[in-house]
Amino acid sequence: MTKDFAVIPFNSGVVAQKHLISNMLGGWDILCEDDFRLFSSFKCDRSTPLFNRLYERGLIVDERNFNRVLEDYRSLNSNLFCDASLHIAVLTTHCNLRCRYCQAHSRKPERMSLNVARRVIDYIAERKNPYITLEFQGGEATLNWDVLTFLTKNIRKLESNNKKIKITLVSNLTALNAKKMQFFKDFNVSVCTSLDGPKHIHDKNRIFSGGKGTYEVVARNIKKFRKQFKKPVNLLPTITRHSLTAFKEIVDEYVKWGETNIALRPVNHLGNACGNWNNLGYSADEFITFYKNAFEYILKLNRKGIFICERMAKVILRKIFNKEDPYYVDLMSPCGAGRGQIVYMPDGSCYPCDEARMVGEEMFKLGNILNETYEGLVKKENLLHLLETSAVNLWDSTSVFSPWIGVCPVLNYAEQKNFVPKIHCSFIYKISTFQFKYIFEKIAKGGQDLEILKSWVTKKEVDDEKGQG
Repeated sequence: MTKDFAVIPFNSGVVAQKHLISNMLGGWDILCEDDFRLFSSFKCDRSTPLFNRLYERGLIVDERNFNRVLEDYRSLNSNLFCDASLHIAVLTTHCNLRCRYCQAHSRKPERMSLNVARRVIDYIAERKNPYITLEFQGGEATLNWDVLTFLTKNIRKLESNNKKIKITLVSNLTALNAKKMQFFKDFNVSVCTSLDGPKHIHDKNRIFSGGKGTYEVVARNIKKFRKQFKKPVNLLPTITRHSLTAFKEIVDEYVKWGETNIALRPVNHLGNACGNWNNLGYSADEFITFYKNAFEYILKLNRKGIFICERMAKVILRKIFNKEDPYYVDLMSPCGAGRGQIVYMPDGSCYPCDEARMVGEEMFKLGNILNETYEGLVKKENLLHLLETSAVNLWDSTSVFSPWIGVCPVLNYAEQKNFVPKIHCSFIYKISTFQFKYIFEKIAKGGQDLEILKSWVTKKEVDDEKGQG
């Protein structure tokens, strides 16, 4: 047996007065001061329990465990080894709502034609990825009903033993009737809608074009889906300035609806939100305070036996504990734009991600599916440059969270108007870095909170993810 071994280059940081260490392959541990000193000075003897622990965690390698460590890396970053799994079809840019933070608002409403829809089917049929999600978006996707039903029926024909297809609809739920609900049940279409909290918060953000709030209509249709059609509806809040002091009310609203997941998402500086930022927006620090308060309240509910988890935390925990790739494009490095997801606009124009189509910059457009192949689009120079600017190690090479965190070049560009970001000033990167540090602090402290966090990634959930990002 060889006595040779190597310490894979690592980064370190302090969490809860202990030392978090991680390497590029996803190996990590949390060490006390004495153990960290031994490890970082390369004085860890093979005969010690500390060596064995670090060896098992993939921080120290030799010929015996190297293949296992590489397999863990492949599992953690499996998005690097397949083509796009999330295909977003924007069926129309028309909408019957005028939400104050809408990212997808368009001054020139367009509807996808059957001709474009056929090309979307061709693109998906040619993908080698065995797991495909087709997500309908808008505007309000149900306002182009003929194309929605055409795509659904024909995409279902592509399913086989070797290709599993999930179809999801992102809808405001206000343009539905019993016939449409039955269609979604019959064709197993997952439905997701926005619910920003209780009525007085939701109705400040999500309104009809005439100014009336949408809560009552949305609540009625959620109940109808669940009771009459026995079909779940996934709920997503967007956190605006109106939400910051109402973390208990928002979480309680989700508990009231029987939700076991809540995604505490910050509002993005895109679309309508840009013009309303003084009323809706906030600093990264303000959102972090909200997130921490809401998270502590969620943990308190779990201690009382009420199971509900925060979605981003669950994604992070799956990466940390399970060394599993949740295909969450915002936490990929390079980012998942064009690789993990691709967006088809009504006229056939193609964008690498949902945010890229919302910025309003032609430089993000990859081309048009009516006259170009998928292979041609994903080899475009502008996409390659975009991916280059999204590598975490390029901007934050010493981050202890680099094996799991991501950089969103589109949101950074929208905020800073530069592809060379001041990464530590980035709104979204500040929030992501806090979330990782906060969760690792919980892990370092151990106790009941750690057991709760572990339960979030071991408990079997049904249909708890909206697409892959």
